[in-house]
Amino acid sequence: MSEPSEATTHAPDRVEWLELFFDLVVVAAVAVLSETLRADATYRELGLFLISYTAVWFAWVSVVMYADVAGELTRVRTVVVSMFLLAVMAAAAPGHFEARANAFAGAFVLVRVFAARDSLRTGRLMTAWPLLQAGGFTLPWLVSLAVPAPWKYWLWALGLALDLVAVLARGEGLRDDDRERLQHRMDHPDLPARRSRGGDRPQEPIGLTEVDINRDHLEERLGLFVIIVLGESVAALVLTAAQTAWTRDFIGTSVAGFLLLVLLWLLTFSYGFSSAPGVRPGSMPPRFGLPLHLASTLGILMIGVGLGAAVTELEPLTGLMLWVLVSGVALHSAASLVAGLLGRAPAFWVWTCAVPAVGFTVLVGVAGSLWTLGDHPQLLVWILILPVLWQFLYAQRSDALLALRSRAAADV
Repeated sequence: MSEPSEATTHAPDRVEWLELFFDLVVVAAVAVLSETLRADATYRELGLFLISYTAVWFAWVSVVMYADVAGELTRVRTVVVSMFLLAVMAAAAPGHFEARANAFAGAFVLVRVFAARDSLRTGRLMTAWPLLQAGGFTLPWLVSLAVPAPWKYWLWALGLALDLVAVLARGEGLRDDDRERLQHRMDHPDLPARRSRGGDRPQEPIGLTEVDINRDHLEERLGLFVIIVLGESVAALVLTAAQTAWTRDFIGTSVAGFLLLVLLWLLTFSYGFSSAPGVRPGSMPPRFGLPLHLASTLGILMIGVGLGAAVTELEPLTGLMLWVLVSGVALHSAASLVAGLLGRAPAFWVWTCAVPAVGFTVLVGVAGSLWTLGDHPQLLVWILILPVLWQFLYAQRSDALLALRSRAAADV
C-alpha cells in the first residue's frame, strides 16, 4: 500500500477521518462480543467476554496513542493494518470458535508491535503512556499460543492484569534503562524496515524527544468510544424490537431500556466519560483516566447485554444475567465516583450523589437476588434508571451552583 503525498500527510483532517474509519472495526468487535454473551449467558462466557473486551480495548488504545504521538506523521498503512488485525480479533473471539483463539492472541500482539514500532519511528517518546513504546507484557500471550484452553485464557488474563498494574504503578514516565533501551534500538537500525525508501542505505539514527499527550485529541477519542458502545446497545434494542412481538411488557421494558441509554449518553455528552461535574477527562493522568475509561465502557456494555436479555426473554431476570445488568450500572457509577475523587470534584457531589448511586445500585442487585424483583424485568429496569437520572440531575444542579459561585467571586 503506497503512502500519500507529503501534502496529504500534513493535512490536519486526514488523521481524524482515518481514526473514524478505524473505529468502524471497533463497532463490529463490540457487537460480536456482546452478542456472544447475550446468546450464551454462562460464567465461562462472561469471563471470556471480560478478557476479550479488555484486549480489544488495549489494542484500540495502542492505535489511539500511536496517532496521538505521531500526529501529522501518522501512516495510513499502520492504521489500516491495525484495523485489519482488530477485525481478526473480532472474528476470532473464542466465544464462537475456540479453535480460532490463537488467531485472536496473535492479532493482539501484532497490533501492539506495529503501534510501538511506528511510534518510535517518529522520534517522539510518549512518557504519559509507557505501554505504547516500552511494550506491555506480551510473554503470556506468546506462551498461550502453545497452551490449550482454558489455561490459554488464564494466561491472557494474566497479561492484561500485569499491563493494568504496570500502568497504575509505573507512573507517567520511563525508567532510565527503558529510555536507553529504546534509544539503542533507534541508534542501531539493523532491520530491513529501517532502511530508506530510496535505496538500501540505512537511515541516519533518530534521536528520541519526549512529548506530552494531546489532551484534546485524547478526550475526543475517549468520548467517541463511549458513543460506540452506547450505539451498539441501542442497535441491539432496535434489532430485538424488529424480531419480537410488541406486547405491553415488551414495550414497557424497551422504553425503559432506551431511556436508560439516553441518560447515559446525556451524562457523557455533558461531562465526558467520567460523568463527573467539573472534571475534564482529558486532564486526568492517562494512567488513571484510561483504566477508568475501560471500566466505564465495560459497564455500558454490560448494561446493553442485560437489557438485551430483559427485552428478549421477558422472563424472570435472575442469577448471572441480573447481576450483569446491575453490575454494569454499578461499574459505570463507580468509575464516575473514582474519576470525581481523582479530579477533585465537589465533595457534596461525591457524598450526596456518586456514593449513593453506587450503593443504591448494589442494593437493587441484592434485592433482585433475594426477593422477586428479578421476576419483573420491566420494574427492574425502571428502578435502575433512578441512580443514573439522579446523577444527571444532580450534576446539572452542581454545575449551576459552581457557575453562581464563580460569578460571585468575579463580582467580589
